[in-house]
Amino acid sequence: MRHYTIPIFIPEIACPNRCKFCNQQKISGTFRQPTRDEVISIIKRNLSTIPEGSEVEIGFFGGNFTGIDLELQREYLELTRKYTDEGRVQGIRLSTRPDYIDHERLQMLKSYPVKTIELGAQSLDEEVLKLSGRGHTVEDVVRASALIREYGFELGLQMMIGLPGDSLEKSLQTAVQIIELGAGCTRIYPTLVIRDTELEESYKKGCMHLYHWRKLFPGRR
Repeated sequence: MRHYTIPIFIPEIACPNRCKFCNQQKISGTFRQPTRDEVISIIKRNLSTIPEGSEVEIGFFGGNFTGIDLELQREYLELTRKYTDEGRVQGIRLSTRPDYIDHERLQMLKSYPVKTIELGAQSLDEEVLKLSGRGHTVEDVVRASALIREYGFELGLQMMIGLPGDSLEKSLQTAVQIIELGAGCTRIYPTLVIRDTELEESYKKGCMHLYHWRKLFPGRR
């Protein structure tokens, strides 16, 4: 069975700080939160192109979903209920920060057909997190991961290789810890220098400790 994800981007409307590598507007091409009508239009447009009999999920990406106001979270999720009730969509996926996971948020999400919660861990090395301006700790990731699994959601953990202060050893250790935390899926991103970020300023000044992926993985193309 083919699997499809309908992506809905909600850029940075709830992030407590901007990571040194991040500019969600430039990455996603989205400069404001989508309206109710826009979300419905995105879902309908994508469903019209997906073959019948496929496994379909709706994904809320881009920002810190569980950090936005609970009523706004409910509003977005309510828009998906019609499609899950009809069987046209089998579940919801969302991405968020590990420091915005708690019992209240997870209890609310359990009342909707949310199946997977992806955490932007990026690294499980304290120095890398600090140098990247993530604003959370390794312990936040560990705690949030355990809570997500306790509530019966599939856990996704995102990691980035080549962040400031990173090394091959640190990236490999992060990968090992992601497995140990019970992630059912993961996304591995290379660090890119995006315009209008702190990382770009460091790059221009020649003072950033950014490991190129070929240094991390020599011999790989």
